Amino acid sequence: MAWGGRYSLKNAVFVNESRARAYDMTTPTRPAAFRSGAMVLIELQSPEASTQTVYVARQPIFDIENRCVAYELLYRESAFATGSGQIATDVTSSHTALHSVVSIGLDRLTGGVSAFVNITREHLLAELYRVFDPSTVVLELLESIDGDAAVVEGCARAVEAGYTLALDDYDARPSLDVLLPFVKIVKLDVLHQTPQQLAPVVARLRDRGLMVLAERVETRAMHDACRDLGCTLFQGYVFSRPETLDGRAITMQQATMVNIMGLLGNTAISDAQLEDAFRSHPSLSLALLRIVNSASFGVRSVASIPHAIRLVGRDALARWLMVLLVASVAAQSSLANEVVLQAMVRGRFCELVTDQEGSGDSSARFLVGMLSRIDVLLGQPMAQVLERLPVNEDVRDALLHGTGPHADTLALAVAFEAAQWDDVDKANSRPQALALTNAYSDAILWANTRLVSAVATPKRAG
Repeated sequence: MAWGGRYSLKNAVFVNESRARAYDMTTPTRPAAFRSGAMVLIELQSPEASTQTVYVARQPIFDIENRCVAYELLYRESAFATGSGQIATDVTSSHTALHSVVSIGLDRLTGGVSAFVNITREHLLAELYRVFDPSTVVLELLESIDGDAAVVEGCARAVEAGYTLALDDYDARPSLDVLLPFVKIVKLDVLHQTPQQLAPVVARLRDRGLMVLAERVETRAMHDACRDLGCTLFQGYVFSRPETLDGRAITMQQATMVNIMGLLGNTAISDAQLEDAFRSHPSLSLALLRIVNSASFGVRSVASIPHAIRLVGRDALARWLMVLLVASVAAQSSLANEVVLQAMVRGRFCELVTDQEGSGDSSARFLVGMLSRIDVLLGQPMAQVLERLPVNEDVRDALLHGTGPHADTLALAVAFEAAQWDDVDKANSRPQALALTNAYSDAILWANTRLVSAVATPKRAG
């Protein structure tokens, strides 16, 4: 990334008359604006030292083929804001939000696909978006922005600089007409709309050559209706609901994985018996050995299943087998891939947060997070899946009833990924926002890496 990869404590906002620009002082090539003598330099603290802590989460955006082609970054701009992407009161607080996104790293948050970054009026007029490489982001103008002269000029500058603009929550008010020539994507909130109400709006936008994104799509029927109207991008919880993947038959290989995980948890089962179980499915043996070999255990290679058991232990093998189980589902479709990735991020996030707190069973919470989507992935009721897995009562209680010592951590993971910041704040014993956001981005990186290594020919969305 041209601007975002080298942020440091020397970030500053330059103000030239009514315009402001955020630049990294460590960047070797200074923008032309830096050479102007009419600027006032305002030094800003890094987010780590700031009282304005920022949560950053993400929500996938799918194309018409159900492939994840982008993520919208959802963030809370200050300790006092309650909504994702809430309007900042001044340039400094706006800068803190984007600074935090840049400091974490877009690649870590998106895995290489595009990022939709919420842009307030302050962001736009101050050109704070210039910390991002234009090829990596879509600047999403929030619904609070109106088409006044300053905003029109700001949009023109952004487009001239090579950025792609999207208009959020379009409501067809006349004051937005002047912005349509500058945007390529228009987002429509379809939650409380009928196809009949949406049809003329979608047709008018498509006639102008604009791409229409249907957001807050919560039913399959609405998704199909929006697709038929001409929407080509989709965002909403329909893609993470159990009915999306219902009816998926569990394969023989997946059944074998579940059975072996049960054997690994049984101390009465010998290593030789475990090896026989793996031999019942040769491709599973090869896949598991590949995964173990890809990890760092201080040896050059693992030659056999018994060797792997002695080297890393049964608990570690069960953990890798769980990764392999969900990864086997990911290979079946792009939509399944995203649900698998979500499960893996949840598991790792639960584990990292537990480690940060210094209390609780981090391994058990990893398992809880990973299993929290297993009913969707296998197309079976959670209770039925758990009957075949060696999990204790605490894990069962968290997954089936939302109770027990692991339930709060799982609830935190679910709230964080959905950008439900009020629910995140209610967890008073948790680490600060920066620690949570770092744990989330680390979990995404971990999940992306493990998913690639677990599938021989991974089918990544986007």
